Amino acid sequence: MIGLTKQQVTKARSKTERLLAFFLMFSVIYGLYFAQGWFFLAFALSLYTLKSYPSRRIKSLLKLKVTASSTDVLFLSMILCSALGLIYPIRVKDGLIEVIRWGILWYIFRLGGRISEDELAKERLAQWIVFIGLAVAFWGWLPWAGKIGGRLSSVFGYSNATAVFLGAALLLCLNRKAVKLFLGISLLCTGSRAGVGLLLIVYLGQQVLSWIEQGYLYSFFGQQRPRRTGTLPRLSVKIGAMFLGIVGLILMAFRYRSAWENLITWGFSSTSWLERLAYYQDGLRMAWYFRGFPRAGGWMAFPTVQHVPYWTSDPHSGFINVLLNQGIWGIISIGIWGGFTLYDFLKNRGKRIQRHNSPRELQKASIEDRLWMVLIFLMAHSLIDADFSFGALGCLFWMLFGCLQKNGSHTFVVSFERSTFGFNMLTKGILMLSLCMSLISGYALVNPSFLEREQAWNKLALQWLERDPAKSKVFWEQSLNWDQTQITILRKQAELSFRHEDTDNGLKHVEKALSWQPFDLEAYEWAQSLVWEAAEKKRSTQPEVAKRLYQWVENVPRRIEERMGRLNNYDRSLWKGYEEFRPSQHINLLAEYARQRQFTQPLPKT
Repeated sequence: MIGLTKQQVTKARSKTERLLAFFLMFSVIYGLYFAQGWFFLAFALSLYTLKSYPSRRIKSLLKLKVTASSTDVLFLSMILCSALGLIYPIRVKDGLIEVIRWGILWYIFRLGGRISEDELAKERLAQWIVFIGLAVAFWGWLPWAGKIGGRLSSVFGYSNATAVFLGAALLLCLNRKAVKLFLGISLLCTGSRAGVGLLLIVYLGQQVLSWIEQGYLYSFFGQQRPRRTGTLPRLSVKIGAMFLGIVGLILMAFRYRSAWENLITWGFSSTSWLERLAYYQDGLRMAWYFRGFPRAGGWMAFPTVQHVPYWTSDPHSGFINVLLNQGIWGIISIGIWGGFTLYDFLKNRGKRIQRHNSPRELQKASIEDRLWMVLIFLMAHSLIDADFSFGALGCLFWMLFGCLQKNGSHTFVVSFERSTFGFNMLTKGILMLSLCMSLISGYALVNPSFLEREQAWNKLALQWLERDPAKSKVFWEQSLNWDQTQITILRKQAELSFRHEDTDNGLKHVEKALSWQPFDLEAYEWAQSLVWEAAEKKRSTQPEVAKRLYQWVENVPRRIEERMGRLNNYDRSLWKGYEEFRPSQHINLLAEYARQRQFTQPLPKT
């Protein structure tokens, strides 16, 4: 009976390990960065839960108790903060993706916890990760594989994200020199300075801690360090590894020369470092403008605060990403969780030394040490570059963290008897949540325009523009509430307001449109021409209003020059075309006309 139970448990853990490997492989191949991938996973998981609901499996999980930890509280907090960001969103679509993303990562974390007590399953999962890392590296070397900036990017489409994944696979690889060489050379071909540098720091730090710990134990027992036994590697193996390394470096010099040039550029005055500082500075300024409140798609509002023109779809920092999307409460939640996690890590590390483990027992714990190395590497890199918004990196981090969760580490238990009201509500809640998630995600997959609802409102606004301008304006307001980044709609609202002689709202929409294009001279020309036309119409009927509009037109060149005056030497090194950002002849001409019109009075009508 005991053997049968043990066999069933082993099979269950094997299925869990394979399921985790499948999740990771799917996230790498499909690329969990855009909405479709997250919605597909949400749809699949919700259907799996609905299928399991009538069976005994879900009931057996809930009939006695439900365990939760500080990490579960963190995920719940992040989901709630993401949902709270939908109240005042920048883009509703990004907020919905954040909610789904944290929910899926929570599910993967719980799956990882199922094999936390099975060292063999964790070892096999590590082998799967190394295998997937090899596949990623191999794909990047294929002739038809695309290169981003002359650097290896493989299936990720971003070299630095590829470097993080390859670095994690390299840390998990054991005593396979050919595999390590291939992964290491591929990592160098990504040209990621942060990936290579942090990998070396984490690896050396772990080695130092291991030497200190082993030195303490051997000195305590009064024993000498064990010598390595076994035959030396064959000469052919050494020659083969050396040959592979030389060939790889030669290929790197020809195929990924830009990666090597980027690797050897470590000066802090380089453009890459300065760009990072610009991203962080603008991200903190935007969080201050939001007053620490979560805003769905908050990073998409970066044009309104940037002090130099740049275009990026990611803040290059997990800290900034959470601060904008989940707000200050998300940062506090991560800080508290990080404190508990660090406490558990130090406590378990101390217990290992206090138990006076033998060298053999320390060797058994090597897989746990390697997993912690990967987690530290992923966490450190997420603070300064590609973070867990890349689905493969998020899935990898949380499945490995779940594997390290021991029973009883900051865990609390909520008990539910089958006949109690709490049990019934919990089971029905799981059913309703899974049903809603399957319907929403399935509909989003079948009808992608569901997430682009602003397009439908824009069409309705255009249809009612001539018949009922007020109704058209309502539709445009709804569209902007769904997605504030629509500059074209802001321009149309400004034009519509001036057309109906609503000067105050017209100027408000013009200023808002300019805030999204602060370095676009064409935007200033459009705004200046629009306000000039409105001033000309008001000149005879409302001279005071016309004068205010003329003053706005006259002030445009000064606004451009003031923005240029705020640039320092570092900003100018980032913005190579800053000298071309000067008021055009059209802008100067209208400004001069507006200045002259303020000193002349319209002729009386005869």
